[in-house]
Amino acid sequence: MADRAARNVILAACVSFMSTSVLADQQANVAVPISERPALNAMQTMPTDYAISSQDTISVEVFGVPEMSQPAVQVDNTGMIPMPLIGRVKAAGLTTSQLSQRIAAALDPKYIKNPIVTVVVKDAASQKITVDGEVTQPGVYQILPHTTLTQAVALAKGPDQVADVHEVAIVRISPQGRTVTSYDLDDIHGGKAADPFVQANDEIVVQTSGSRKFFRDFGSAISFLGWLHP
Repeated sequence: MADRAARNVILAACVSFMSTSVLADQQANVAVPISERPALNAMQTMPTDYAISSQDTISVEVFGVPEMSQPAVQVDNTGMIPMPLIGRVKAAGLTTSQLSQRIAAALDPKYIKNPIVTVVVKDAASQKITVDGEVTQPGVYQILPHTTLTQAVALAKGPDQVADVHEVAIVRISPQGRTVTSYDLDDIHGGKAADPFVQANDEIVVQTSGSRKFFRDFGSAISFLGWLHP
């Protein structure tokens, strides 16, 4: 009887702790009305235009001339792409607008007068990130230019049940060294913070929530005790 009473006291204390933790989480996750949200950081701008790399897949459209267009062409290991009439064209290292201008210049005026050329990156093979920590499917994922942090987490099927969405880090290696910057996904979703862009080779780490992990582990322990003492 004394053991059962002691267990009941411990159970009541744990339930009280979990209720407080859950309530705090719920209060932290309350959406802020749009009228009360601060303006996003005006200094946050789009990254510089993406430079095409080997193994990227791009589309080339020559307006009004479908036989000159290519819906999907891969940049080879030498950085070149084949183009009808004008042959191989250097693509790697150029932005889409620079490649558009290069192809247009090669076509005009010998083949097409004042051609309108549009180049789009369809598959950026060089753009990969790692998403790790408390997500449903950790792994290495390919991104497109201008992918945001929330989109990166979504690639890994979102946070798992013990994730701390208030502590999501972008780990980045640059010539200046290694930087770790933390973000709050709730603030981003609620409009209180901007959604930062991720870059190739970034590592996204979703931290563990202590209270949620305790809740999960405690629930497993209770189930185990119930199995031992029906």
